[in-house]
Amino acid sequence: MQSFILEVHPKAPVRHINGDTLDNRKANLEVYDQNTMNSYEGIDEESVAVILRDRYGKEKARTIIDKEDLNRVINNGYTWVLFKKDTEPYAVANTPEGKIYLNRFIMSTTEDMITHPINLNTLDNRKTNLENKNPNIENVENAVSEETEN
Repeated sequence: MQSFILEVHPKAPVRHINGDTLDNRKANLEVYDQNTMNSYEGIDEESVAVILRDRYGKEKARTIIDKEDLNRVINNGYTWVLFKKDTEPYAVANTPEGKIYLNRFIMSTTEDMITHPINLNTLDNRKTNLENKNPNIENVENAVSEETEN
């Protein structure tokens, strides 16, 4: 109904400005721009929470980054959204070339490496919580430790 009122494609993300989904007055409806820059809130002297929204502009989660990375993360032309991979939440940007994971973006991770969250919180993207690892070395180390335990 909202797409009919606004005369837009039925799949266009229409949001209710006042949050009341039963209020379908034209003045209360807008097409949500999915390419809007992410908003953020300061947490402390060193950390910032970037707000991840769904296609309708509703807050779905927050990811924590270092304040020093804020300009690079917010002003890069990407819109960061929540993505669940194997039930784990991640902050990603959808691009024509594919998904860009925020943790890999912050750590400048090369293709042959993985980015591991030290505290296992995949939405904590502060550099103190992230480390780049070689997946092949990790598998060899795990196999060696399993052999020595047996």
